[in-house]
Amino acid sequence: MRGADWKCRATFLMEYLIFIGFTVLFLWLIFRHQSFNVNGLSRQMIALAFGAKLLAGLVYIFVQARFYNGGDAYKYFKGGKVIYDSLWENPMYFLRLVFGKNGGFVDTPIYKYAYHTECWDHLGSYAFCRFNALLHLISGGYYSVHVLVMAGLVLVAGLNFYRLLQPLRLMSDMWLYLLIFFTPSLLFWTGGIYKEGMVYLGLSCCLLGTYRVAKSDFSVKYFLLIIIGLGLIFLFRNYLIILLLPALSLLFYSSKFPKNALLKYLLAYAFGLILLITLAPFLPVNFYEILAHRQWAFLAESGGSDFGATPLDPTLASIAAAASGGLVNTLFRPFLWNADGALQIVSAIGILLVWVLAIVAFFFRKKQYTWHPVTLFLLFYALSNLVLIGILVSNSGTMLRYRVIAIHFLVLVIAQMMRLSEPS
Repeated sequence: MRGADWKCRATFLMEYLIFIGFTVLFLWLIFRHQSFNVNGLSRQMIALAFGAKLLAGLVYIFVQARFYNGGDAYKYFKGGKVIYDSLWENPMYFLRLVFGKNGGFVDTPIYKYAYHTECWDHLGSYAFCRFNALLHLISGGYYSVHVLVMAGLVLVAGLNFYRLLQPLRLMSDMWLYLLIFFTPSLLFWTGGIYKEGMVYLGLSCCLLGTYRVAKSDFSVKYFLLIIIGLGLIFLFRNYLIILLLPALSLLFYSSKFPKNALLKYLLAYAFGLILLITLAPFLPVNFYEILAHRQWAFLAESGGSDFGATPLDPTLASIAAAASGGLVNTLFRPFLWNADGALQIVSAIGILLVWVLAIVAFFFRKKQYTWHPVTLFLLFYALSNLVLIGILVSNSGTMLRYRVIAIHFLVLVIAQMMRLSEPS
C-alpha cells in the first residue's frame, strides 16, 4: 500500500513539474517572441488571456471528470494513448495510425490499436486521437499538459481574431480584448481538448488570411494561413466547409469591392439558396438525404433528443420546417425555467445575457452604422451555422457546445453596433 501511495505521489509530482515547465516556456515565448507583437495588446494582457484560457481548460476537465465520466475529450485523450502505445511495438504502426487514412479495413497487427481508439471510423473524432498521440511524444502522457497545449492554440486563434478586427476600429480595443479573450462560454467550451477549439483556430486562420489577401497582402504566410485553416475545418468538422467556402468567397469579393456589401451578401445568399433548392434533385448526391441521415445519427447518439424532435424526412418541406424551429432552439434554449443541472442553468443565463446585450445595443446603437465585410461574414456565417445546428441537433448538451462559436460571432456583431463600444 505504501509503495502504491509513493508511486501515486511521484506521478503527481512529475505531472506538476512538467505542467509548470510547459507553462513557464509558453509565458517566456509570450514575453520574448516577436510573433506575440500585437498592436493594441501588451505582453501582460496576452499572458493574462493565456492564463484565463488555461484556467478554463482545467475547469473544463474537472467538470467533465466530475459529472460526465471524462466526456468525449477524455475519450480522445485515451484514443491518442492507444496510438502512442503502438510506437513501442513498431514505429511504422504509429506512423500509419497518425498519418494514414482512417476508417474501414486495416491490417490485423494494426487493427487492435485502431479498434481500441473507439473512433476509427469517424474522421473528426479520430483526428483528435491523432493530435493527442503526437502530444504524447512530449507530454509524458499527462492530460493537464495536453490541456495546456490546447490553451496555447486557442490563444493563437484569439490573437488572429484580434489582429483581424483591431485595425478595423469597429469598437474600442478594450471591448474587443474582453470579448475575444474573456467571453465565459467561449472560454469554457474551447477550453477542453475538443473540436470547438480547433474549429475556432481554423476559422481564425481562414478569416485573417482571406481578408489580408483581399487587401493585396500576398505574402506566403497568409496563403498558408488559409490552407491551414481549411485543413483544420476539414479534419475536425468537415461539413462546415459547405458553409465556410461561400462566406469566405463573399468576404474576399466584398473586401475588394466594399460598396453595398450588405446587399451583396443578401443577394448572394438568397441566390445560393434558390440555386441549391432548384438543383438538388439533379445533383449526384441527395443533399436532403445527407441532412436527414446526419440528424438520425445525432438522434441515435447517447442523450438522443430533449427538444422533442422527430426524425427528418429527406424532403425540402421537412427540412425547411425543421430549420425554423431549430433556429429558435439554437438562439434561445435552454430556457431558464426548464434548465436541468448546473451546466444548463449557466448556459441559460449566458444566452439570456446575449439577448440583454442585444436589447442594450438597440437602445444605445450608433447613429450611423456601416456594415463592414468582416462583420457581415461573422453575421451570415453565424446564422447559417445556427440553422444547420438547429436542423441536425436536438440535444441541449451537444447544442451548447456546437453553437458556441456562432453565438460568439453574433456577440461581436452586436457589440460593434453599440455606441458604448465606440473606439475613443
